Amino acid sequence: MLVVFLVMVRSFSLLSQENKTIPDTIVVRQDSLVTDTILKNLKNISLDAIDKQVTYKAAGLIKTDMVNKKTTLTKLAEVNYGEMQIKADSIVLSMETDIVFATGIKDSTGKITGKPIFKEGSQEFTADELSYNFKTRKAYIKGIVTEQEDGLLRSSYTKLLEDGTSNISKSTYSTCDADTPHFYINLPRAKIYPGKKIISGPGNLVFEGVPLPLFLPFGYFPIQTKKAASGILMPKPHYEEGRGYALTDGGYYIPISQYFDLTLKGNLFTNGSWMLTGQTSYNKLYKYSGNFSFSYAKNISGHKGLDDRRESNNYSLGWSYNQNPKARPGSRFSASVNMSSSGFDRNNSYNLNDHVTTQRQSSVSYSKTWEGTPFNLSASMNHSQNVKNKTVSLNLPKISFNAARIYPLKGRRSTGPKKWYQELQFQYSASLDNQISTYDSILFTKDVWSRMRSGFSHEAPLSFQIRPFRNFSISPQVSYKGVLYTQKVERRWDPDIKTVIRDTLRGFFYGQAINPSISASYSPQIFGTFQFKKNSNSGLQAVRHVMKPSVSFSYVPSFKGFSSKMYRQVQLDTTGRTTDYSIYEGNIYGTPSLSNRNGNVSFNLTNILEAKVFTRNDTTGKAKKVKLIENFGIATSYNIFADSMRWAPISMIMRTTLFENVGVSASSNFSLYGLNSKGTQIGTFLYSQNKKLMRMNNFALSLDFDLGRLLQGNEEKARTNTPQNLTDQGTQGIGNESDINPTADINAAGSQLDEYGYPEFDVPWTMNVSYSLNYSKPAFTSMITQTLSVRGTITLTKKMSITYNSGYDFTGKKITMTQIQISRDLHCWDMSFNWIPIGYMKMWTFSIKVKAPVLADLKYERRKDYHDNY
Repeated sequence: MLVVFLVMVRSFSLLSQENKTIPDTIVVRQDSLVTDTILKNLKNISLDAIDKQVTYKAAGLIKTDMVNKKTTLTKLAEVNYGEMQIKADSIVLSMETDIVFATGIKDSTGKITGKPIFKEGSQEFTADELSYNFKTRKAYIKGIVTEQEDGLLRSSYTKLLEDGTSNISKSTYSTCDADTPHFYINLPRAKIYPGKKIISGPGNLVFEGVPLPLFLPFGYFPIQTKKAASGILMPKPHYEEGRGYALTDGGYYIPISQYFDLTLKGNLFTNGSWMLTGQTSYNKLYKYSGNFSFSYAKNISGHKGLDDRRESNNYSLGWSYNQNPKARPGSRFSASVNMSSSGFDRNNSYNLNDHVTTQRQSSVSYSKTWEGTPFNLSASMNHSQNVKNKTVSLNLPKISFNAARIYPLKGRRSTGPKKWYQELQFQYSASLDNQISTYDSILFTKDVWSRMRSGFSHEAPLSFQIRPFRNFSISPQVSYKGVLYTQKVERRWDPDIKTVIRDTLRGFFYGQAINPSISASYSPQIFGTFQFKKNSNSGLQAVRHVMKPSVSFSYVPSFKGFSSKMYRQVQLDTTGRTTDYSIYEGNIYGTPSLSNRNGNVSFNLTNILEAKVFTRNDTTGKAKKVKLIENFGIATSYNIFADSMRWAPISMIMRTTLFENVGVSASSNFSLYGLNSKGTQIGTFLYSQNKKLMRMNNFALSLDFDLGRLLQGNEEKARTNTPQNLTDQGTQGIGNESDINPTADINAAGSQLDEYGYPEFDVPWTMNVSYSLNYSKPAFTSMITQTLSVRGTITLTKKMSITYNSGYDFTGKKITMTQIQISRDLHCWDMSFNWIPIGYMKMWTFSIKVKAPVLADLKYERRKDYHDNY
């Protein structure tokens, strides 16, 4: 039966005859079909009436008490009033007071189910009890739990006000999501501004149920929204024996726009040292992203008025810019800058990598391609720095323009066999470069420009290939090359001081040359395969040897009429001996032409050794392909027109991977010529001196492997060969305990058992080992350097791990920089310990802090600073 109840607050049974009013509260059942008709006929509405329709439903009992003017709903009850919705196990509507009361119900275990759920707009929470007034839009709530930022706010009593704010009493705030929080901040009284902030009176920290004597006079908890806000960055107290007490990382944060921000921070020490840092991050979706930072520091050490006092100014600059590939098709801009003064990292960085790496690389580049054309343009500014010897190299800028290979005599729609002349190809390339090599101490002074070398080069080769037969090709070529420099060299013999004088002339100097040349190459491949017998116990099916010999020849004649005069002669000594020199020697792109004709024959041999093997306990019958030697190469060359020492050094390389884990690479260099008494190489073959074929100049060997994988393989092999496994293999098909009970090797606690019935102690770990050996003997004295480095992790438990890296310097006979990090996940807290036991960075830090960023300042830190080692 459909029922519509019209209820007046003052009188339920009679309507006023004078005012012609209707009831203050209208309650409509969800299944009513006559609601709209009745509402259309209501013309005069009381000023005290609510302004929206109230609907309700329930899966259980719906009972209306006409005397007390109440409606009771049970089991999946729901009440809706505009955007407001209340769900609970039990709901009572009072039509006289316009108040709805909602609560849950205890089940057989004593747990309350069907707790009230309040939802209005984006606000939603669950409570133990709830009373809501439709008119005043106020609510009184017991046992509410709401999510605020990264934490949970648990309140015993809450009063929801009509403006959306809340007054709470006997509440706690914690970022721990456990049923019983491991820690919380006790807030006797507080006020919530949804989406903005929480302000509280005095409170204290409670850890594992124990109140700590850490009291807060008041609390301010900002609630982060999508819009960033400016704010103060609280400094951290710090102490060093050398620089004294300090406040570090204090400053101010400014969100300039939705695309980028600005952070200003500083460090201040009591001995006068300080550092200022400016940082910005930027990100525009589908356009670009990156960051920029600059730091300037004044470091003071020693004591004022004494000889040990030192002052130094240092800087650090970092910049990264990444352009989205879809932002501007055909062009790309990127930046990766990392430069600093030589003393910045040593005095201000706590990152171990900044101290063990001596090289700094930077690049700012732009590239452009034109679709449908062979042209492309690239420009870059590059920086290379060695913080150990304080040298800096710059390219300011480096620009290149290239036209890809084109075939002018090949038709776009040509079909059939190609003619030899259709292989004619043309290219063009141009480059501009400005190079500076200096020291970081004078990098930003005017003297640095006197060290700049500038040059321009462009080249246009015209060539084609002839292939008389397979693997053989002949390539004639004519190339034009021109260079433009801002300096040239002139040498002259001074008879007074009996030496050669070198003068550098400034200006613009252009040199050009037309260089014809011809080259030929033959590169066949030779295969050899050895098949093993099928009943062989070696596990090998076949071994294949691939040989790739290569012979190439190049010849460049000398036509002096085709080039400008770029070579001169100068007297060397009092005997009148002369030599040729280039006026462009020492410049960026060298000299466009050779002083004499050149002919060179190159020899190269590459070897690859492969095998097909059957894996242990293989049942598929398919062999696995493995490489025994990935590359073993030998190379040398012969200069036909050289006056002496025509054979170039013989170089050898070898690379392979053993057991799919151990990487091995080696290289060496041998000379065929002997030495004189001063250790200088001469044009006499070594065999003529001491009957030895070659002399080793250098040798390098490197090994790297994962020790954990090696030992794991041995353990699996041992486990496979245990008597128990051998017995199981011999009784397959008969039926054993593992067939009847698949979990026979797992105890009641779920732990894996070994073959003796003991629980296996499984601690995952890794250890990557790298070893390098370098041997050099250019003359009579040899030098050997060896280094060993290890790095890895040990996972003691699922929440605790150790990370380490160390090494050994065989030359210095000492352990290299070592770092050990221990981390522990404490659910809502993180604990870490970082220790560097040796070296000038010897230090340790201990930290335990809350994970959530909103309580980032709730932490405990201790540190022994590496500056105290000085």
